[in-house]
Amino acid sequence: MTVVTRFAPSPTGSLHVGGARTALFCLLHARKHDGRFLLRIEDTDRARSTEESTRGILRDLEWLGLLWDEGPGKDLGRGPYFQSQRLDRYTALLEELQARGVVYEAWDSREELMAMRAEAQAEKRDFRYRQRQVSPEQVASYKAEGRVPVLRLKAPDHDVHVHDEVLGQVTVTVDHLEDIVVRKADGFPTYHFAVVVDDHDMLVSQIMRGQEHLMNTPKHLGLMEVLGWEPPKFGHLPLIFNPDNSKMSKRDKAKAARAAMRAAKTERGAGDWAWLAEDSGVAVESLLRFAKKKSDDIPTAEAIAACLDVELPMIEVLDFWKGGFVPEAVVNYLALLGWNPGAEADGTEREIFSLDELIERWDLGRIGKTNAKFDVTKLRWMNGEHLRNAPWEVVSQHLNRWFEVVTSPLQELPEPKLREIFELFAPRVHTFVELEQATGWLRIAPNEYDSKAVKKWLLKGGGADNLQAVRAVIASAEWTLDGLEAAVKGFAETQGVGLGKVAQPLRVAISGSAATPGLWECLGLLERDDVLARIDRLLQHLAAL
Repeated sequence: MTVVTRFAPSPTGSLHVGGARTALFCLLHARKHDGRFLLRIEDTDRARSTEESTRGILRDLEWLGLLWDEGPGKDLGRGPYFQSQRLDRYTALLEELQARGVVYEAWDSREELMAMRAEAQAEKRDFRYRQRQVSPEQVASYKAEGRVPVLRLKAPDHDVHVHDEVLGQVTVTVDHLEDIVVRKADGFPTYHFAVVVDDHDMLVSQIMRGQEHLMNTPKHLGLMEVLGWEPPKFGHLPLIFNPDNSKMSKRDKAKAARAAMRAAKTERGAGDWAWLAEDSGVAVESLLRFAKKKSDDIPTAEAIAACLDVELPMIEVLDFWKGGFVPEAVVNYLALLGWNPGAEADGTEREIFSLDELIERWDLGRIGKTNAKFDVTKLRWMNGEHLRNAPWEVVSQHLNRWFEVVTSPLQELPEPKLREIFELFAPRVHTFVELEQATGWLRIAPNEYDSKAVKKWLLKGGGADNLQAVRAVIASAEWTLDGLEAAVKGFAETQGVGLGKVAQPLRVAISGSAATPGLWECLGLLERDDVLARIDRLLQHLAAL
């Protein structure tokens, strides 16, 4: 039997890194067993699903290199792969089940359901919906009101056992089962119904998804039972948490943006949000809803953060793309969240893997049961390792992909210059964002100087005099790395001072700091006239002290 795994996101927003990890594990399992990795878009939530989100999910998976074998654009005869295009199939099955009496119309209003839940809560018992008898007269009355029924599936009359390949045996007793909705009032199937039908039709043999879906599995097994279908294997993955043990959620962005709003309002003493609406372009009404936690809209959070110059937590794949990470590092890191690749033959443990190496090592049995913690610092380290070990051709491709989602002054540089800069600064940076920040002084002469560096290297030991004197040497030196090195070293020897007492003042002059990569390489990246102007600017700064 061919192993078929699937990743089935809902296009209601950008791809969360938790979803990306699920897709990765599904791909690894399929590739390890020479099977198929299937992508399906579950877009039956008409109110929240958007084409923009769908495009974003496909784009993010492609950037990560998690390419599907079957799905949108790769129809192997079991499509379409968008649930909104499969309504005829769902309708036919629902009619069949309704004719058999295992699915029935339920006419309860939202208010009636809320009252039932409130009654159960008052009696300190769980609410479990079971079929209520409705007379023909009541149905006629409901129709006259304009009510539209949902369809519910009768719950199994026995305990349901789930054999989970990660968590082991899980049993849900019959008293914890309820009649689930399988078709909404708008005529669209629910997630529970559509996912079961699609997994069967698309020959999915192995389901891997987050542990938050574990309690959905008995519902799905009950549906498979009445349909007479053999269930696939299940494995529920540990969740991804923040370092503070909170669940890593897109809502984290909203929390951070609200905190920034409160701080800004306190600082300004403003009584309303009119000023923020004007600066951010977000309507006052939307800001009020957001501030009162009636909305966690991510575009609103991002607009607020941009206006208040606040960095939001990275939660979605696009955040890491924009953050200057490379896909190999993100994939490498996600693979180790909740999964152990095993030790080397000599007992040591590796952490840096290519996708092919992850596939080779894949073993579903090494998925852990406990929640994983997302450590951005660890990811930054891993990203730096991937960057430094990649050939320039690969780095260049990743830079160009980064330029697709950000505006960076680095993209204005010709490739030879960009390569020269990257190779010089690579040991010091972990991401492309850090590369841009670390090289800002190459593009714009510093207006400010590290006060500690100025005090140590220019206000003591004759540093300012050395800088003034070496300016003439710089003005006439051969503008090559060897020529600059020979000229500055020769000057230091002639003056009888250590090289540091000349080189460090030069570093401060050109960069604003005493910490740069190789001085000759840095000087060589600048034009002679620019270097002389920077020396003059620092000397003027010192004269004004």
